Formats: sequence, structure tokens, C-alpha cells
Amino acid sequence: MWTAASQAYFFGGTDIERQRLMAQAESLEPPAQWLLDQVGIQAGWHAIDIGCGPLGILHLLSERVGSGGAVVGLEREAHFAAMARNEIVRRNLGNVTVLQADVLEGGLQEGSFDFAHERLVMINMLHPDIFLSKLVGLVRPGGVVAVEESDNALWLCQPSHPSWDRLLEVFHATARASGANLFIGRCLPALLRAAGLEGLQYKVHVDVAAPGGYRRKHLLALLDSLRDRVIQLKLLTGSELDGHREALARHLDDPETVVIDKLLVQAWGRKPR
Repeated sequence: MWTAASQAYFFGGTDIERQRLMAQAESLEPPAQWLLDQVGIQAGWHAIDIGCGPLGILHLLSERVGSGGAVVGLEREAHFAAMARNEIVRRNLGNVTVLQADVLEGGLQEGSFDFAHERLVMINMLHPDIFLSKLVGLVRPGGVVAVEESDNALWLCQPSHPSWDRLLEVFHATARASGANLFIGRCLPALLRAAGLEGLQYKVHVDVAAPGGYRRKHLLALLDSLRDRVIQLKLLTGSELDGHREALARHLDDPETVVIDKLLVQAWGRKPR
């Protein structure tokens, strides 16, 4: 049963979505490493990654806190939690534990972590302020909370293509119908300030999605996960979706096509001592 602030994960739990999340984690590793550099994660810290999915930044935190520290991955969806457990065994991350639970339902000891992180979770939240208050509650006084969310203010290809325009429109409509906020990135500083964090800092990352990389066809990967939902909402028929997908894939395969990725907004601050 979902809490008042929680809702179903609108991308679903298919094998396609699991593969997408793994590829996404790899593609977002450079900005995550940059963020952890700014935070200054220390050896021996206790850290938690909320909504880690099948990997999140568990491996990055594991390396930084070292054998004297501990990392918890908290994941609500059972299938993603199981995948994360398999991944930490495969990578031999002995200082990482994965728990299947919803942070909104409590159960974790407050003030027990030095660092709490989430990435691309609040985009799915009806009430991100409630979710963020839970993260703040988990860290000790003086501990750090860091959040990473996308913002679709900028996401384009050049030359433009009618299938890009149509599929982006369909993606936005599907997200709205599911209660997702694709523009939450710009709200992060205000959300962290309202949550009582101090010393706020934030950074906006934007990059070019190079040919051959996962981010190049990220829109297609998202719609592959949302295919059934798109058809259910009657935004496109299956054949229409396939036609646009094929046409856009050809356009994106052209090395002369430029793809500017969506914004990734990072914000972080300390809990008052």
C-alpha cells in the first residue's frame, strides 16, 4: 500500500526498464563522481542511497567510505532491490547492504547517517517535500543531504526531426498523466531550503549526447519502457510508435545530428547542528 506521498513507479518493472536503469547509472556516473567530490565523502562514513534501483551510486559510495564505513541502498521495488543485491555480490562490495523498503513508511533510525542521497526519485513524487523531509531526518546533525533530478527545460536534437518532436511530446504527456514532474530540477534549491538545510549549493550539468552513447537514444529507451502506457493512453498506436521510433533511430545514428541532453540539477546542503 502506498503512503499519501508515494505513488507507483510509472516506468514499471520490466526487464527493459531494469536494463535502462543500469545503462542510466553508468551514463550518470561522471556527474555523480563530481558531486561526491564536492560533498567530500570521508572514509568511515555511513551513507544511504534512497531509491537506488538496481545500482544507483552504491559502488561509488562503497569505494569512498572504505572498509571502515557502511553504505545502505534503500529500494522500494522488490525486483530492483533483488537486482541491486546481485550486483553488489558481483562487484564484491562487502560494505554495502540493500534493503527493500519505502522511506516514506519509516523503519530506519533517524540521525544514523552522515550522508543521504537520491537521484531521479522525486521526479516521481506527488509530494517531494515530504520525501525530502524523510531524507533530512535520516542524517545526523551536520550531515549532508544531496539530490539529483533532471529538468526537461532543454532537450533537443539538431537538425530537428518530426519524430523527435512527436515522441518528446508523447513522453511529456505520459509523464503528466502519471503524476511525474519533468521540470522538478529547477525546484531543488527551494525544496532543500524549505527542508531546513544550510550552506546550500547547486550545479546544473548539460552535455552533448555523443553518437554511440546511451544518452544519445535516451528518449527511445524511456518510451520502450513506457510503450504499453503510451498505447493505453491512446497517444500513439503501436504501429505509429514503431514508425516514429525507427525514423528517429535513423536520425540519431547520423553522426552529423547533434543531441543536447536534458539538464541534470544537483543540490546539496547540511543539516543544522
